[in-house]
Amino acid sequence: MKRTISAMSGDGVVAHNRRTYIAENVDQTRTHLNIEYCYTPIEQAYHELFDEALAEFNAKQKRKDRCIKNYYEKIRDGKQEKTFYEVIFQVGNKDDMGAAGENGELAKDILDKFYHSFLERNPHLHVYSAHLHMDEATPHLHIDFIPFTTGSKRGLSTRVSLKQALADQGITGEGRSLTERDLWVQEEKEALAEIMLEHGIEWEQKGEHKEHLSVLEFKREKRKEELAELEQTIERVQQQQVSIKAVEQIEAKPLPLTSKVAIDKEDYQTLVTAAQKYVVQEKQESKLKKLLKEAKKTIEELKEKVAALTKELAEYKSVRGQLRTKELEKENDDLRKKLSGYEEVISRNNLWLYFGRPKGKTKTKEDVR
Repeated sequence: MKRTISAMSGDGVVAHNRRTYIAENVDQTRTHLNIEYCYTPIEQAYHELFDEALAEFNAKQKRKDRCIKNYYEKIRDGKQEKTFYEVIFQVGNKDDMGAAGENGELAKDILDKFYHSFLERNPHLHVYSAHLHMDEATPHLHIDFIPFTTGSKRGLSTRVSLKQALADQGITGEGRSLTERDLWVQEEKEALAEIMLEHGIEWEQKGEHKEHLSVLEFKREKRKEELAELEQTIERVQQQQVSIKAVEQIEAKPLPLTSKVAIDKEDYQTLVTAAQKYVVQEKQESKLKKLLKEAKKTIEELKEKVAALTKELAEYKSVRGQLRTKELEKENDDLRKKLSGYEEVISRNNLWLYFGRPKGKTKTKEDVR
């Protein structure tokens, strides 16, 4: 007997997992068959995991604004890490391992044993919620966990990190094409496949038509796929280079209309490619010429405006020079002196009117004035 294995990422909806919310696809007459392995509110799980490291971190901070009040909220509101991950494991499908069918209990036993082995294999994945559902079409297992690493020199000594948590368990990725999570999921599928074998079930990998792969074989297959894709890319580039060289070698010699020239398929394709390239170049040159023409027109208009402004400025300077001649300046100085004399006489007369004329002081012409 062969069955498929599914390992999917879930949303981790607690209300659904704990059945405080009943979805339409749930058979409530079978809900009592579900298993709740564990459940702790995620905020409480964070306190249990990180409060000691958080207190140590805050105690080292000299500035209060660098202290972390709530580590869960910091991770939740940040963008670097997720607060938790959920993975859903399933053996077979509703047709061959249906929950209400003859193999439903078999699937339940396999997933139950797999869950307990999961905890042993993943000491750096803190499981705070786990549920096995028997009241939907196919038995499946929800595992919600918080990945953590210890002994960190950056931030908290114990902090959230999926990449580092898996590295602490000996799983390291090789770039985006083969991430830590890819390898981890593959290992978990292998562990589930071993438990299935104990119950007489082989792992069927639909669409791949391959035997069960180990992690090293999985890596090797990934590398083969990448290598094949790279070789195809190189081949395409080489073909493009050959086409370009063929076009560059074509001499622009027009053929007489009366000439009868035998052109094979390859030469014809080369000529077509060259003609297409020539048309594209013509269009580009036409656009450039149009832009150049508009630019020249704009430059001429600007030159005319600059000349008009220069002329206007020269006229303004000329008028200003005429207004400020030496004669006008001398006349202004004389007027200023006379005004100053008048102001002095008026001021003295005002004082005499108020206090009286000093004895022996007679009026002068200026006083009369």
